[in-house]
Amino acid sequence: MMHAIPHAVFLHVEADSRDAGILSDALARVTRNIRIRRVSAAETALELISESGEGGPPFDCVVTSLCLPGLDGAGLARRLRQRFDAATLPVFGLTRDTPAATPESDWFDAVFQKAGDVRGILPAASAIVDLWFTQARRFHC
Repeated sequence: MMHAIPHAVFLHVEADSRDAGILSDALARVTRNIRIRRVSAAETALELISESGEGGPPFDCVVTSLCLPGLDGAGLARRLRQRFDAATLPVFGLTRDTPAATPESDWFDAVFQKAGDVRGILPAASAIVDLWFTQARRFHC
């Protein structure tokens, strides 16, 4: 579903540049109003988010790979949830494996399976935008 949404910035935490490009292209097909800032490590993501002031996080949403060098995606999600609720900063996970219900997945708003091409990840990209738009506090205050 195409949403008429204001400009938004998603933080994409992905070590694999090919996977990052696939998700970026898929999100652009869902809506042109999302700008994506990509970093390759959870630690870098935490540094960027720590720059947020009292106005809230500098990003509207975080999409992270579960498999990252150093701190993994679940660790990143756990740290973000300690600071922000889901309505302030939704966090979505991406994995090569079939998403499974584990204690680590509880830190995410949802976990989706990665795909090898844009067409394969398009349903997940659409679901991410739909979920983000539905729960983001700035649209429903």
